[in-house]
Amino acid sequence: MIKVDTYKYIKDLHIRERKSIRQISREVGLSRQTIRKILYQSLEDVTTYKRQAPPPAPLRNQFGAIIRQWLLDDQKRPPKQRHNSQRIFERLTEEYDFTGGASTVRKWVREIKKELNLERIEAFLPLDHDPKGYAQCDWTPAVAKINGQDVVGEIFLLRFSYSKAFYIRFYPHQRQEAFFDAHEHAFAFFGGVPSQILYDNLKTAVKRVLVGRQREEQDAFLKFRAHHGFESQFCNVAKGNEKGIVEGLARYVKNHIFTPVPEFTSIEALNEWLEECCRKLNNRPRGKQKISFQDRFAEEKDLLRPLSIHTFDCCSRKEVKVNRFSLITFDKNQYSVPVDYVGRLLTVKGYVHEIRIYDKQTLVACYPRSYDSGQQYFKLEHYLKLLERKPRAVGQAKPVRQANLPAIFTQYHLEVLKKDPQNGNKQFVALLLLLRQYSVDLLATAIEKALETGIVAVDAVQAALEVAVRDKTRAVSENTSAEINVSPTNTVAPVQISRYQELIQGGKSA
Repeated sequence: MIKVDTYKYIKDLHIRERKSIRQISREVGLSRQTIRKILYQSLEDVTTYKRQAPPPAPLRNQFGAIIRQWLLDDQKRPPKQRHNSQRIFERLTEEYDFTGGASTVRKWVREIKKELNLERIEAFLPLDHDPKGYAQCDWTPAVAKINGQDVVGEIFLLRFSYSKAFYIRFYPHQRQEAFFDAHEHAFAFFGGVPSQILYDNLKTAVKRVLVGRQREEQDAFLKFRAHHGFESQFCNVAKGNEKGIVEGLARYVKNHIFTPVPEFTSIEALNEWLEECCRKLNNRPRGKQKISFQDRFAEEKDLLRPLSIHTFDCCSRKEVKVNRFSLITFDKNQYSVPVDYVGRLLTVKGYVHEIRIYDKQTLVACYPRSYDSGQQYFKLEHYLKLLERKPRAVGQAKPVRQANLPAIFTQYHLEVLKKDPQNGNKQFVALLLLLRQYSVDLLATAIEKALETGIVAVDAVQAALEVAVRDKTRAVSENTSAEINVSPTNTVAPVQISRYQELIQGGKSA
């Protein structure tokens, strides 16, 4: 290999000093063939070393055929179940006692894929959207700290193709009720409904993928679209890049808004903050022209469909049967209903943050939505009628234990059992029946007064309750009277009876 300074020196001898190849060969000590190569070939050909034959690679020759066959077999398998370089290295190590490094295997895989033409880099076209009110929608996973605990949830993203104006919202999941609820909030945020929304093939919207871009949509999603009047479009399978505008937003949101992990007392508080972030970022001037997303959105806002005057019921529905413990099962948890509904079919509506249980149009019970598994949730009032018939079970009854009653209730139960072991449970149930009319706090105060007197009969507690209610009513009426006396009021003139006589006489003359 000839050095560059030698190459230049020989060229100068020949061009500037007009020396022949023979003279240059004698002067520099190189053969005439080498001098001719320097004079008549390019600098790269002369100064760059080129191996005449590939170096020996016994290990590559030994394992290359195996890797090649695995890569060819992968072409008949699903894209997400094909070998990557790391998996090939693991298999070679476990099955063929390969002792080389992972980087060596990665190099071999790149070379073999290139030989087989398996590495195809897809090219993309830059797009320029028209202001038609079209939008793109997606979900992306994220973590938020809610009330001191890490919650792994999903961020809903909706972004307009032309203006790039966007809306985001956090949910503990991406089920259908959250999917619809997020759309409702997004439409309210923008003050209108996009004329068309582009989705990937998410199960909450697509029941079955047909030929091309044709899709069989979920019935609930069809109802939702019909309610708001927008069109849907779907990406090709495994082609999320077709909605690259919202994909780019997902990366931005996780890197800028969810880094560091946001901390809030509740998901509602987090979403209020996210909505404020959307307003702030949509109004930020961008580019050389200093035009914000909101300014561009104003150009297509008139093309949005108007908001519906009716509210869509964003929930999942399920018909359930009440078991013998007066419990219904929904989303892997059990919830109590009044014992009158045992054995009957009820309808459960699962919203994002609560569940409602209906008997036709009648609301039977309502609970906060739980995303745990295998939990039971009771309301004591649902079992009072049953406890009245089976008072001996009151000490071990789950609804009573999970009611979180004040400690004074347990103390009362022990006292009545001590004084009347035969009827103590019955008296305690009679006490619990008073919760139908009085609040827990008021009843707890009455129990304390009854225990202070040493009389634990239910009649004594009820008498203390009536006194407490009477005192409370008197205090409220006195406060109301004081407010009326202090605050200015409109004065009413006293009735003048002579005016009635004038009106009667005027009526007769008419």
